[in-house]
Formats: sequence, C-alpha cells, structure tokens
Amino acid sequence: MDYVYCGTEPLGASEDILSVYDPGPTRSSGHFSPSFNGFNIGTTDPDYVELVPVLADGGEHFGVSSVAFDDYEELLWMGNQGGHVTSYYTSSMQKYTSFQVHASDIVRQITTLDSGVLVLTQTSLRHQIRRGLPKFTYKSNNMAEMVCMLQLSPHRLVMAGLQEELIDFDLHTLKETGLEHLGAAGCTVLQKNSRFLFAGDQFGTVTLRDLNSLAVQHTIKTHSNVLSDFSVQGNLLISCGYSGRQNNLAIDRFLMVYDLRMLRLISPIQVLIDPQMLQFLPSLTSRLAVVSSYGQIQLVDTVELSEPRVSMYQINTNGSQCLSFDISSSSQAMAFGDQSGHINLIAAVQTPQPQFNAFSRNTEFADAVPPLPMVSLSDTSFPLSSVMLPHLTTGTQWFSDWPEELLHFHYHRPKTIEPEVLNNMKMRGPIGYSPNPRTALRNQIPYVIEQGGGGGTNGNGAVAVAKAENGVKIIPRRYRKVELKYTKLGTQDFDFEMHNQTCFAGLEATLPNSYCNAMLQILYFTDPLRAKLIEHSCTKELCLSCELGFLFHMLDKSSAASPCQASNFLRSFRTVPEASALGLILTDRSANVNLITLIQNWNRFILHQMHYDIFDSSKNTSVSSGSMQKSLNDTTTSSKTGGSSELFDSICDESSKDEGRERSKINTETEISKIFGTKQICVNRCIKCHVEKSKENILLACNMSYPTHIKDSEQYFSFGTILKRSLSSEKSIQAFCENCKKFSPTNQSVKVTSLPQTLAINCGLNNEKDISFLKRQLNRCNEKPSSEVASSLTTSKPCRYGANCSRSDCHFMHPDRKSPSHTSQPNNANSSPIGRQKSWFPLAFTMGFSEQGELLVQTPVEAGTVQPETEEGNERPTLKNNSRSYALHAVVCQIDDGTQKNLVSLINVQRTYHVMKMAAAESPDDNQQQWYIFNDFSISPVTPQESVWFTLDWKVPCVLFYMSVEDGSESDSFAEPSAMNRDESIPSESSSESPANLTNPFLEDMVNPIPCNLSTDATLKPLQSNEMPQSGDLIAMDAEFVTLNPEENEIRPDGKTATIKPCHMSVARISCIRGQGPDEGVPFMDDYISTQEKVVDYLTQFSGIKPGDLDANFSNKRLTALKYSYQKLKYLVDVGVIFVGHGLKNDFRVINIFVPSEQIIDTVHLFHLPHHRMVSLRFLAWHFLGTKIQSETHDSIEDARTTLQLYKHYLQLQADKKFTIALKNLYERGKQLQWKVPED
Repeated sequence: MDYVYCGTEPLGASEDILSVYDPGPTRSSGHFSPSFNGFNIGTTDPDYVELVPVLADGGEHFGVSSVAFDDYEELLWMGNQGGHVTSYYTSSMQKYTSFQVHASDIVRQITTLDSGVLVLTQTSLRHQIRRGLPKFTYKSNNMAEMVCMLQLSPHRLVMAGLQEELIDFDLHTLKETGLEHLGAAGCTVLQKNSRFLFAGDQFGTVTLRDLNSLAVQHTIKTHSNVLSDFSVQGNLLISCGYSGRQNNLAIDRFLMVYDLRMLRLISPIQVLIDPQMLQFLPSLTSRLAVVSSYGQIQLVDTVELSEPRVSMYQINTNGSQCLSFDISSSSQAMAFGDQSGHINLIAAVQTPQPQFNAFSRNTEFADAVPPLPMVSLSDTSFPLSSVMLPHLTTGTQWFSDWPEELLHFHYHRPKTIEPEVLNNMKMRGPIGYSPNPRTALRNQIPYVIEQGGGGGTNGNGAVAVAKAENGVKIIPRRYRKVELKYTKLGTQDFDFEMHNQTCFAGLEATLPNSYCNAMLQILYFTDPLRAKLIEHSCTKELCLSCELGFLFHMLDKSSAASPCQASNFLRSFRTVPEASALGLILTDRSANVNLITLIQNWNRFILHQMHYDIFDSSKNTSVSSGSMQKSLNDTTTSSKTGGSSELFDSICDESSKDEGRERSKINTETEISKIFGTKQICVNRCIKCHVEKSKENILLACNMSYPTHIKDSEQYFSFGTILKRSLSSEKSIQAFCENCKKFSPTNQSVKVTSLPQTLAINCGLNNEKDISFLKRQLNRCNEKPSSEVASSLTTSKPCRYGANCSRSDCHFMHPDRKSPSHTSQPNNANSSPIGRQKSWFPLAFTMGFSEQGELLVQTPVEAGTVQPETEEGNERPTLKNNSRSYALHAVVCQIDDGTQKNLVSLINVQRTYHVMKMAAAESPDDNQQQWYIFNDFSISPVTPQESVWFTLDWKVPCVLFYMSVEDGSESDSFAEPSAMNRDESIPSESSSESPANLTNPFLEDMVNPIPCNLSTDATLKPLQSNEMPQSGDLIAMDAEFVTLNPEENEIRPDGKTATIKPCHMSVARISCIRGQGPDEGVPFMDDYISTQEKVVDYLTQFSGIKPGDLDANFSNKRLTALKYSYQKLKYLVDVGVIFVGHGLKNDFRVINIFVPSEQIIDTVHLFHLPHHRMVSLRFLAWHFLGTKIQSETHDSIEDARTTLQLYKHYLQLQADKKFTIALKNLYERGKQLQWKVPED
C-alpha cells in the first residue's frame, strides 16, 4: 500500500511543514512507498517487537472497543461491543477476571481506580473491584449516548458523549453534582492538564474549560470537518481528523499542533499513515504514537531531529479495523483491540517481558485448592469422610445420606407478642411502637417451671418476674462511677457542681489507692472522731492521724465546686509497712482486686492505726514542743520507735517476745477505743483439767459471722441474731494449756462487757456462700406480710420509665426493682424510719445486757413491737438500764455495673455539719438529718430507706456504722463525749481561726534551729519572736514540684489526644519570704521536702530540683518532712496572712491545702486582660521590672521575690491610675515578641 499526500499544494512547498523523516534518494513525486513485509515497516531498527495476539472473551461475536492498562497493578483491561469486560495478567496475557457489565451496550471506555475499575457504556457507569465483584451501577436519564469520561480528582468524574449535556459526577455520594451544556455537537474526547479540561466534539472543535467550574475559557478549531482524536502533553495539543476536499471527507495526514501558551496553531507534523488515534508516550514527553484504522503505527517526534527517523510498524488485525489502543505508564507495552475480537500486544525491544507500571502492587489471586492427602491403603485411622465422593453414576443418592426429613431447616418459633404490647401499640406507617412492659429480659424464652416456689413479690408489691441475676444490671446514675474528663487546663474547667448540688466537698479519685474515699467521708462525718483528729498533733513524721486531721480541716473549708484530694494522706499511707503487708497498697499492675475484702481490711487497719497513733502521742505529751522539728536522720530514727511497728503483729496474731506489753497496749483505752471500742472478756477453759484463763480485749471492728451448717441455712436468721453471734461466741479450739503443759481441747467463750459509742461492722460477703445465705434471708424477709408496705403504695400504676427510673422514692410500680416504694413523708429527725420498708438490715436497733449479763439485740418488727433475738425459750428477757439504742449512721457499698467496680458510701449527715457549712443555725423546723450518697466527687441526697436496700448483685454492703442515739438511758461515759462533740463541732470553724488557739510551728526554728548550709541558705533568716505573722500580713510564696507518675494519654479515632490519667505531682520545695518590714524580701522558710517514693521526672528545667536533692544520704539542702512544712503553711493560713505568688491555685492544690480566695493575690490574674492569654512570670518581670529570671532553671526564692515586686508595682500603677494603659502595652509588646523575652 502506498501513502500518498492528497493536499492541494505540492509537498514541501510550504515552509510551515515539519519534516520528520529523511525521504531518501528514491523519493519522487511526493509520496513514500515502504515495504509491508513483516512487523517493522520503517527504515530504522525497530524499537518494539510483536507478541502473540490473544482472542478476547466474546471475540467470536464482538470487536474489542476499549483497552486500558491498569495504573496500579500488572493488568490489562479490555471491553468489547457486547458489554463484556476481561482483564489479563502481565504480558503473558493470563486471564485474571471476566464479567458482564451490560447486556448489550458497547463498552466505551475503561478507567482504573485504586479501589477497582470504572466501565462506561452508552447508558450506564459500572464500578467493579478487580476481583470482579460489582460495587455500583449508575444509570440516569441524562446518560443517553455516552462516549468518554475523565477522572478529575479521587471523588470527581466527568462524562460526556453524543448528547448536549456534560455530567459532573461525585464518586463518593454517587450523585450528579452538575450538568454543563455542550450543544448539539456533544463531546467525543476528554483530556486535561494542570490548567484546563479539554473537550473535543465531533466537528473539530476543542473547548478549554475551567477544572473547577467547567466554564468555557477558550475554543480551538482543529480540523475543518471531523475531529478523530487529540492528545495533550505539556504545552502542546496535537490532533488528528478529517478535512473536506472536493466535497468529500478525507483523512488529514497532517497532525495539527497548537501551543497552549499562545493558543495558536504552529507548524503541523506530517505522517506517512492515515491517523485515526494518537497518544503521547508517558515516559517520553516529545514522542507520539499515531495509529491508523488498518493497524499501522508510526512513532513521531514533536521536535525536529538532526537525524530524522521513520519508526513504523504493522499490527496483524486479520484484515479488520483497529478500534482501540493504549500505552502503559512505563511505555514498555502497547495494546491494540480490533474488530475481529483480538488483542495485540507489542513490547519494547529492551524488555521482551515488559512491566506495565514502574511500581505495581501485588495482584490478589484466589487461594489455591489444597491437594488431597496421600493415604496408604493400610491406614485404618484416616477419616474417609474427608475425601469428597465422586459424582453418582447410578441411582439418586448414596446409602450413607441422611433421610430427607432430617435435612429441612426448622427455626425456633418466634415468641408471641403480649396483649399488653399490642394494646398500647401506636402505628407510624408500617412500624408499630409500644412501651416495653419489662416483664422479661431481652433474648430470653420463658420456661414452664413448677409452680409454688417463685410467686414472691418485691418491695413495690409487683410480681418479681425479672431478677438481677440474669445479667442485665440497671443501675441508677448516682451509683455509677463518674469519670473525670481532663483538658489542657486539667480539671480547672470541669463542672464539679453538676455532680454535686450539696454544700459538702467531695474527694477526687485520680490518685492511686483512692478506693478508700468512701471510708474517709464516713470518718469525717463521724463527729467525735473528726473533732479529735483535727485537734490531734504529734511529733511523728508519718502519722496517719495527723494527715486525717489535715484532710478533715480541708473538707471543713472546701465547697462542692472545689473537691479535695487525699494526696498527703495517701502519700503517708503508702509508706506504712503494715499497710503493704496487709495488701492494702494497690499499684497499676493490680488486677482482680476484691474491693469488699480490701475495704474491710482497710477499715480494721485504720481504726487500729488511729488507736496506736493517739496512744503514742498521749505518752509523749510531756515532751516539749521544741523537739518536733528535727533533722531528717533524727526523725527517721525516732519513727522507728513509734507504735506502728507493732500493728502488724497485733492484726496478724503473730507471737513475739513483747506479747504481754503489746496486749496491754492494744487494750489501753484511748479516744478511739471510747468511740469504736467494744470491750470483751475472753475465757479459755481447758476441757481436761478445767482450768480457766481470762483476758480482756477491745474490739474496734466487728466481723459478721454467718452460719455455715446446712441446718442453719434452712431457718430464718434476723440481723440481731447474726450480730449477737458475731460479738458473743462460744467455740472449741486447740490451745496450749499451762497446767497440762500441752495443747488440749479448749472451750473458748467471748462475752461483751461494754458497748461502743459507734459500732463498726464488717459485713463479710466476700464469697458466694455468704452472699447466698444473705439472699435467702432477704427473700424470706420480703415474703413476710407487711401492712406497712401495702399502705405505703399510693398507686398501682406502673412507672413510665420502668427499670430506667433512677428515683429511689418513686411511688409507681417497678417490675424489676426490689427497692420499696416510699410515701412522701417528711424526713424528720424524730420520725422513726422503722416500718417504712422491709429490710434485713435495720435502720435502728437496741442492744444491752440481761440480768445474767448475756448480750441481747432487739430489732423492731413490722407491727411496731420489740422482739428480743433469742433462739430458745418463750420468756422474753428484759434489758437492764445500761442498754443503748443504735441508729444506722453510714454504709459502704460495692457497686458493680458489669464493666467495673467501685465503692460508694451512704451517710446520715448530722445537723451540726449543715450548720457549720451554712455558717448559721437553721430554724427549729429544719432541725433534721439528711442521708447522702458519696461517690467520690459526686454527692446526692437520698432517702433513709435506700441505705438498707441491697440487691446483692450490683449493690453489696461492705461496712456498716451504727451510732448510739442520745437519750436518757445513756451512760455517763457516753453522754459526756457526746456533749463535748455537740458543743465543739458547731463553732469549730471559728475557733480554728483564732490565733490564740493555734500552735506556732515557727517557734521550733527559734528554740531548736536546724544547721544551715551557707552555700544554699545564705539569705535564709528564720522568723524572730517580734515578727510573727499577723492577720493581713503579706507573704510571698512559691513552690517547686517533681513528677511521681507520668501523664497517660490516648489518641482518639478523630486524631485528638485525650488524657486518661493526669500526672501525679509531689511538692519538692516550699519558699516563703517576708512581704513587709525591715527584712522585706528576705526568706524565712525554704524547705526541701524529702520523699521516699520513686521520682520519675525531677523537672530540673522548671523546678531547679536535681537528682539527689531530696535524698537524705546525698543532699546538702535543708531537708524536712512534708508534715512539718505543711504545719507551717497551715498556721499561716489560719492566722490570716495574705499570700502573693504566681499560679498559687495550682501550687496549693498539689500541696493539698485549702486557702481561701481572699487570702490569695495571684499575679497571673492581676496582670491579665479578660479573654486573653495568661502571661508568664518571666515576661512580666522583664517587661515591668527590667529583670531577667528563670534563665537556666527556676528558683522558688527568686520567683517569690519577683512576685512581691510585681505586686508592689501593681499598687503603684493603681495609685497613679496608669494600670489600664500599662496592661494594654503589656499585651501589645507581648504579641510583637510572641511572648518571648529577648536574648540581648
């Protein structure tokens, strides 16, 4: 075949024609006739070789209308004129997937995505993953004759065709986001570069559109009649098409070239074939592949070469027309699809096995079918059922097949809908809504069980059809553990008042071993104990009683908006070796902790510890106060002689040499034993020689002892019976007899001789046996008839909230609640709570002795009479005059919501605490007590009946406190301390503020000064007798801290960082300087706080504390215990001095001391413009004072002195009425310098 130029002008006459080949000497009359024998028909060495063609799927009937190389994997995609798509793997053309996308439409174009392929047909858009599974098929009325598509962004696609609308399609929402009018010419080719979207129509016009708005920017006329194809690369647009010659269409053998910078036609390129399709080679920006409809290929250079070359190839199309072609991204392969249904692949000569992409990801293939194992014929243990059976040749089934009736699916019949649900159902369209009657739990099928044992009723009078043991635990909100949310400001912007609407302060639970918060609140609200511990003071370095007194003083002063932390108490608690030996110290690695056992052991431990602390302090009352402040080595030595070392021996019952002295010590009467001590006499009688030996004991905490015999579990035991058995017992043991000189069977009997003011009871219930026993007693207690419960119900209407109701005093029916209904009776202190509900644990009882000295416990019954708890005999014993009436004071409960466990306390807060918090006595009508639930910092009022309501599945009692009721029958020993507590508890706040009643710890520095280190304490000057602080005096203060536990954070799914656990800080240095007088600015207190705990980070850059400064073995600093420094600060606060500092609120929080806001002057807030950032002390000192501080590390004395100077400067600016202008200048200068102090 000859290629002849059919133009009107002779070839070469125009200077604008770019010649891309050397015509050679044989060229004449303006045409070129190459040889067509073989693949390479050019005049140069071939760049590509032909591979074996492949007949595509459906090639017998349909031609290959589209081919496309995959941009992500080594795949070649093809689509035919019958709507079928097939992919081939690598240049070996191994078939990968094959699927139908449309029943009859022609596949116009294929585009590959990261998630799959997009296939465009005439009327639809199909998205399939590479493994052949369809993701979506989109059809629209606007898709009439689609021809081309182009992806503009990962989620944006444009489609056009022989129609008037261009479709802007969103791949994320699968919606058309816009339609752009094209006109009757439509669009057949879409291309893009970084600036424009190029849309070419069938009449030779290429429109340049904006990539975002698709608005027309420019128009280019390429060919006079028909545009066949065009391609864009860099600044060039090259097209091919048809022109009109002699009233006929003729293929232009000139490629029209347009410069996109000037938007004008430049020199066209002449080719030797009839161009039908063209495309730039991706890896070569100046080379173009031109394809004719007969399968000829010519590689054309867009720049004029010094040595022109003709690269031409002939594809074997089997005499049919070439319909499509594509070039791989690596330019190593080209694919061609023809009308005969074949796919021809050519590869670069240098790479006979080409790679389609430079970096392709692995293609996913189906898992290989595992081959059958090789089994020996003699193997008798091989399961023959694992080998698949061959197809049947005779018959319809195997003999081993199961019968047909066993192969049908039978489903469980659905549960019938209750008539109550159908009657209350409201229809909304096809869906019906009805309130849940709560008669059964979800996903449970009721079984028909034997009638007779389960017809009990709960406290509300409704049938108990759902038990808490079924696994679903519905817990009121006030019992759930409240998680403290932290922000960049820590807990400063947390709304504590939302969880606490009372006047009392809660306790934060962010520190280790905060499980004891519930018990700490109970100890605080025990008025005699609180009064004793607040006035307690001793010289012992680590005294838990002193720390409890400091904590109670903080609780007195704090409010609901500012909860307290027991950090100092927990710090001392962690250092007690007895607490660690008893397993009371928890770490982050502690798991599966039994909170019931833990809090009961803690209760017994703290009562004994307070008893020993007060006993030791009472022995040392004659010691002068000058011996309190000692050096660290002396205090460490003296602490070894304290009474805490014997505590572990007494609790664990270990024998020692000083057993007699220890017994006399534990039985010595102290203020703690007067409050909690139950005096007992233990008589051991040898069964063989009948010799008796007796000893007296003081029991501070009573352990409930439940029956263990099977016969005991069959009868009903009241609370009084169990309490009597726990306090007075008789049993047989093996003990050493002094008379027999050997171990002999001994009868041991314990009798109570004196009753306590407050009875502390450990409930046990730390095993399933005790809980099962108590459950039986609660059920039998509820089965007893009660006229009071029936009369208390005001309505039989069910509660609208059902089991989600959080009100314990709700009057409506609750089908899943054992808690009783309550009437709205006034909560009066004189009104008896007995009889309002049926509970095994009484709200009050009477305990005393009979004429024979036997302990009797009397609990009121439902009828209002008093029944003594005797096990045998019909005669009712009478109580002597020394009996006492007890009322429930507090309860510690374990709450288990199914995911976590926590401890809460319910406390009957006395009127004296309300008077102290309200700062004025209430009216006589309001003279009442109130029950509260204390859940860390969440505090809510509750009814008295809720304190004795236990479900034993999610709410289990741990510790009970019964307090003696004041009446005329009390003994003098009880009435006397009660009167003292009643008189002292109300004015305790005012009396503590009186300087005359305060112990001055600064006198110790005068009487017994500590040797100073001249290098570190050169400027330190202790206070003299004539300059003791007075109310209103200025004192500048600063503190430095170290980190004990680092902050724990987590990254949320949204990418933000959330604080799970804040960092645990500890005070390391406290400095105070004088604020007035001749020695103004001279420090009088600079204490380094010794610590026995591991320090994670000394924060040397910010604190100035270096490793070893807090260790007594290496430090040359003025080391002291935290307790002694704390006493000095507490004295300054109680005297009424005014503290000046920078960020004092956080300092006092870590020190764990409460300072009223009127006694704090904080330079952070003095020099702060509202709604703007806080200013650092370093910048304030540089701006106002012209001094540079904190250059390398921080020094607390330097910082305190600077804050004092800033406060004096603030007063001067206020006096000159220049403060507002100075504050504005401060923020303007800070913004200019980005709040950084200049280096020069």
